[in-house]
Amino acid sequence: MLINRLVELGYLRTLPQERRFVPTLRFALMGSNYLAQGQHLKDLLSRFEELCETAGNLCFIAQRNGPSLQYIAFKQLGTGEEPAPRVGLMRPLALAASGRVLLSFMPEAEVLGILHRNNAEAPSRHCLIAPGSLMSDLEMIRSEGIAESDPQFTPGLVGFATWLTDKDTQMAYAIGVAVPTRSSKRHRDRAVHALSQINQGCALLNTAHHSIDQ
Repeated sequence: MLINRLVELGYLRTLPQERRFVPTLRFALMGSNYLAQGQHLKDLLSRFEELCETAGNLCFIAQRNGPSLQYIAFKQLGTGEEPAPRVGLMRPLALAASGRVLLSFMPEAEVLGILHRNNAEAPSRHCLIAPGSLMSDLEMIRSEGIAESDPQFTPGLVGFATWLTDKDTQMAYAIGVAVPTRSSKRHRDRAVHALSQINQGCALLNTAHHSIDQ
C-alpha cells in the first residue's frame, strides 16, 4: 500500500494509540509543503536555519524510522570538502549520536530491543554495542542534553546532536552539526553552544508519558 511505503520512507509516522498517520518533518520539507505547515512546525524548521547560520559546518535533522536513524535534511554553508550526504540516508539508532538522542527518550526495554536488532544486523564486530555502555551514554545525554559521536564510526567527522520536539504530534527529532575532526576547539565549542541554545529553547519530552513511535 502507498501509505505503508510512505511510512517506510519516513514521510509519515504511525500513532498506534490514535490509529492514525501524521506527516513528519521530512514531508514538511518538501517544496511548498513548508508553507502549508502550522506555526509550531515552522518554528522547528526556523531553529534549524538558525543553527546553520550560527554553527556553520554541516547541519542536519534526523528522525527515527523503525530501528534506524534517518537523516531528513542537510544544509552546508560555504563549500565543504565533501558533498552533503543524501537525504534519506539511514544508520543504526544505537550507533549514531543522533540516534542515541532519540533512544534517550525511550523505555529501557524498548531501547534494548532496538539494540539487539542493531547488533544482530551489524556488518562487523566493530559495530557491536554493549548494553551497559549504551545505557550509560543515554543517561549522560539526558543529563547534559547533547550527544557526541565516536569518530571511529564517522571517519573525519565528529557529530554533536540534541533534540527538537513537535508538540502537536509529540515526536522528537534529532538536530545536529558535523564538524571535521581536525577543526579547532573553538569550532567545536561553537557547535556545542549553538545546540545548547536550541536545547534550552525547546520543551523537553516527559519520558514518563511520551514514547517515540515507529
